[in-house]
Amino acid sequence: MHITLHHIKLYKPSRNKQEQLNLLLRNWNKGLRSALKIIKHWGFTSYTKSHKHTYRVLRNNYSLPSQIAVECNRKAIEIFKVNQISRFKSNVPVRLVNGKSFAIIVKNGRYFAKILTPNGKIFCPLAFGKYQLNYLADERYIIKTADLYFSKGEWYLNLVLEYQQKQIEPKTVMGIDLGIVNLASVAVIDQDKNILHTEMFSGRELRFKRLRYRQKRKLKSKKAGSQKISTIKENRICREVNFHIANRIIELAAKNNSLIVFENLKNIRSNITKEKDRLSNYEKNSWAYYQLKEFVKHKACLHGIPVIEISPFKTSQICSTCQAEGQRITQSLFLCPNGHRHNADKNASINIAVRGLQHVG
Repeated sequence: MHITLHHIKLYKPSRNKQEQLNLLLRNWNKGLRSALKIIKHWGFTSYTKSHKHTYRVLRNNYSLPSQIAVECNRKAIEIFKVNQISRFKSNVPVRLVNGKSFAIIVKNGRYFAKILTPNGKIFCPLAFGKYQLNYLADERYIIKTADLYFSKGEWYLNLVLEYQQKQIEPKTVMGIDLGIVNLASVAVIDQDKNILHTEMFSGRELRFKRLRYRQKRKLKSKKAGSQKISTIKENRICREVNFHIANRIIELAAKNNSLIVFENLKNIRSNITKEKDRLSNYEKNSWAYYQLKEFVKHKACLHGIPVIEISPFKTSQICSTCQAEGQRITQSLFLCPNGHRHNADKNASINIAVRGLQHVG
């Protein structure tokens, strides 16, 4: 299942419609605060249990339409689970459910949003580009929900679209080993364990840039805001690199009809051996492995490519040729007791791919 988010602007709603939207947003947030107080008082963690305590309050005191009152209760539970608070300052967007509290209507080639407010339904024309139009016009994408919010003098809907892509039947397996010197090492094997393709994405240039930004933050630590700006720039560079790597991985997986296999790196930061070298610890703990995996999963979902995770147990310590337990002599060299020599990252990616074979065929 693939989910996309699209920002759609309500095009020049009349003064009366803006008043109705303001009333809806104001009552929603008042009702949300009231529901949070009830939930906090009773200690509810399930919206089904809190529903009977909040529904009538939201309907009678704040004139919220039935479905919006239900969603207000759900949102209050979500906020309480995260923050355990009953007060917040900023306005929370109104959550609307397609077919119940809002709908997208097409009339003479123009798109309108039908929105349910405390005083009835209103119809607002929509403004968006060709990119959003391609999704809205595609019958494979189903509109699920929308968030209504006000920003810089304009009203917007954040549309959530869902698309169920049929997964391919993989014929090969792609193992991916994540690291620092080589950000990702890829190996594609067939069901007979023949190596079809290997590729490594070097991280030396990125490593240099990240260390340079780290040094800049040290030198400018006394200047207000300089550290934050430096971190934002560094994160932007890392995000772009992850994006390009994910694109290449999906390209290879689609070409070879592959199942993508990652190591399960959950709790990796707590499991990493602490070293005296603070720089080494910084590099190990600050790279966005999770972000890269999420990029790959997102793009794989669009193409119907399956993605799984396996245990990382000894994937870097076993020889991919004879399965004997060997040693990593240097950062790049793996040597097994039977004399086989491999690039350490390439060896690990092959082992990961081999473990994924049981999920193919």
